Amino acid sequence: MTIDLEILICSVFIFLSTNLFWLGSTTGTNLEKKNAAAYFSIFTLIVSSLLFSFSAILGQNGFSVVSSYPILYFFPGLVLLILIPFGWFVVIVWFFGFLRKKGIFLFVFYILSICQLVAISILLIYNPAKTWNISLFEYWKFVPVSFKSAYLIYIFTCVLLSLLCLFLFKISDNSLSELGRQKAVPFLKMIGFSLLGVVLLVSVLFLGEEFGIIENPILKAEKEPEYFYGFVLCIQALICISILVLGWALTSYEILTGRILPKISLKQEWKNSVYTAFTLSVLYFLLAKLGYLKAEIFIVFSYSFFLSRFFTIQKNKRISSNQNKVLNRILSSGSVKRSFGYLCKDVLETTKAALVFEGKIPYISDTYIHYPENIPPETFEFSKLDPAPENPNIQYLDKDRFLGFVIRVKIESVLSGEAYLILGPKENGGLFAEEEIEIAKITGTWLVQTLFLEETGNILEELQRKKIQEQRLSDQKTRQILHDEILPEIHSLILEISSDRSGSFNSEHANALTGLHKRISSLLREMSDTGLEISRIGLIPMLQKLQDSDAKDANLIWKIDPNINSRTENYPPEVQEVLYYAFRESIRNAVKYSGEARSEITILICYENGLSIQIKNEIGKDLISLRSSGQGLKIHSALLRIFHGSLTLEFPNSKEAMIRIFLPSSEKGP
Repeated sequence: MTIDLEILICSVFIFLSTNLFWLGSTTGTNLEKKNAAAYFSIFTLIVSSLLFSFSAILGQNGFSVVSSYPILYFFPGLVLLILIPFGWFVVIVWFFGFLRKKGIFLFVFYILSICQLVAISILLIYNPAKTWNISLFEYWKFVPVSFKSAYLIYIFTCVLLSLLCLFLFKISDNSLSELGRQKAVPFLKMIGFSLLGVVLLVSVLFLGEEFGIIENPILKAEKEPEYFYGFVLCIQALICISILVLGWALTSYEILTGRILPKISLKQEWKNSVYTAFTLSVLYFLLAKLGYLKAEIFIVFSYSFFLSRFFTIQKNKRISSNQNKVLNRILSSGSVKRSFGYLCKDVLETTKAALVFEGKIPYISDTYIHYPENIPPETFEFSKLDPAPENPNIQYLDKDRFLGFVIRVKIESVLSGEAYLILGPKENGGLFAEEEIEIAKITGTWLVQTLFLEETGNILEELQRKKIQEQRLSDQKTRQILHDEILPEIHSLILEISSDRSGSFNSEHANALTGLHKRISSLLREMSDTGLEISRIGLIPMLQKLQDSDAKDANLIWKIDPNINSRTENYPPEVQEVLYYAFRESIRNAVKYSGEARSEITILICYENGLSIQIKNEIGKDLISLRSSGQGLKIHSALLRIFHGSLTLEFPNSKEAMIRIFLPSSEKGP
């Protein structure tokens, strides 16, 4: 019976050690906020695992043998028993932000740190038997009640203050990180109460006899260890509950890693860890029953497995990080040719490559992009090339027939046409991996789609520019016909009717024509030709005239480059007109949301690779309503985009808004 209990206790120690090591290594792998508290949390998990491993290896020899070992062997374990409760306290007060508040918990943190140093110093200095070769059992007899009581008060303080932190925690906002902490609180409370149960059981073990509760189980264990083993199993059960709940909280809410969004895969990995630890514990129990007491084999196996997993994941993360950097460079390069170069150089590592797209849509031109760019363009004839029956999308090429290219990859495309990625040999002379080809196909599809969208966008912009120009010419022609032909004719008829004395014309007809003449004249006066006015006095003076019509109650502060007028003359009339209306809408928007009368609005107009206008104003109204407004700005931003310009609305801070209008230089623009 005693041997079975000893084997069971060692099996549980293996279970605890394995799971704690997984928690520590996983926290280190997924750590996002790297600071001292996070590293100390990982350290606490790892040393707790080592403590249980040490207990399993020694415990398999039985209580009588273990208690006869010199106390010197147990000093590392005693130090860890002092550090681990403090580690749990640090995890809680750090995770919930109480250390940053610099209140009572920070003061307690320093006090407990000093207590640790004092306790470890006493362990090293105090030697009641005057020798370090005294057995553990004999050493325990010499330990005074005061030291036992002080240790119990210390661990009780650590656990109780951790629970107090959990009850005091309140979320400061509705961010995901705060909500994650709130959801983790019930799990951590359960751990806190389990650890409180451990403290109570340890208190009974240490001081039960002094308070007359029970006979000292430790001293009694020399002859009847079953009673002591019962206490150990109860303590192990509570620690098992704590570790299982901690694992669930860590995988569900990433309570130690500092990540905002947890990984779904961690939950399954945690389940696999529990199953693995349970399997190792059962195997040890069965083999130990057969007389094969080798707990160290199972511990070394679990540690080796998780360490190899840790380094593999770290390596994969580095590789993934490098790949993400390359992918970001491909996606954010701003140039299809540059993106294609990154793909060939950093992903495929090929000596030469070509992206060929032969479209069937009339307005989409064929595409030939080469890498490196300095090689002369080459044409390819694939009509006589038979597709490979095993994979029609990948075709190996004769290096001599196809100008040094060795493989052709067909790119899946929804466009009406055929796209191919043609690759030369790799720089290191190796073969292309399947993953590299898949990345190349996906990236090639994206590049072709990007080219299609760019060309389609350019065509639509050109059509819109022509439409604006035609509309402007049509408006001018209408004005000219009304002013030069219709009005003079009506005026002549009025004069003819007025001068007729025969009475053949009715006076009512004359009055009707006169009224019609006035209406058309008024309409022409109201339809002021902005384009002609800009051409007459210039763009910048036209912008300044808006102060009298659209910003009467505002204090406009103009900062204008003295040489800006000569620069703006190079823009076509329709571009200047679009810019004028965009500026007018921006001024109206700034005046509307400035709030106070005579509010200052700063306008900076300069020329830096294009015409740049910056309108800055203080916000006098709610920022949220301002962000939700601006439909007119969206329309004018779209119109500017037709001429390769831009209009953006920014908020440098909560009290300031800034509109930027930019038009590229006329040499680059339309």
